[in-house]
Amino acid sequence: MDRQTSSLLIKSNRVLGTRLVEAGLTSLEDMDKANESFIEFARAKDIKQASLLRILIYDSQALKEELLLDYQLEHFPVGAVMLENYVLSEEVLRTQPLEVMRASWTVPIDFVGGRWFLASAYYLSDIVRNFWEEKLEGRITWFVSNMSQLEQVFDKLALQEEAVQAQAGATEKSEA
Repeated sequence: MDRQTSSLLIKSNRVLGTRLVEAGLTSLEDMDKANESFIEFARAKDIKQASLLRILIYDSQALKEELLLDYQLEHFPVGAVMLENYVLSEEVLRTQPLEVMRASWTVPIDFVGGRWFLASAYYLSDIVRNFWEEKLEGRITWFVSNMSQLEQVFDKLALQEEAVQAQAGATEKSEA
């Protein structure tokens, strides 16, 4: 993981944790426990596991994802998207590194007429929103999505990356 991605991972989780507690979606005690696990995963550079939100929802079950999604829809100008029912543009997905998408729990789902459409589990993190707004230098329409659907997208992209690398390795061997 490069320095920028590591910074994004750490800062986005720190801000997200603060926002979750401020919103009353989880307690400070549960956040402190989750943060301990997060730090372990971050130190191990385990980008798949290093997520306060994942830890709170799945590991400690100290946060109900439905409540988080409802809260965001009620208090912010976002829509919701069920990624399992959405045909994601392979071309758009290839525009960003998988590691960056994983670190921010955000996926570009479309680009139309100079406007990006992003799905995120980390919308509450100002760091994530600012990062993507600067990176894409354009208008963004934000959607919230649940973590399991984003993880499915990440897993699919990881398999595609592995296949490309395997093909490149096979080509190199056959040319040698």
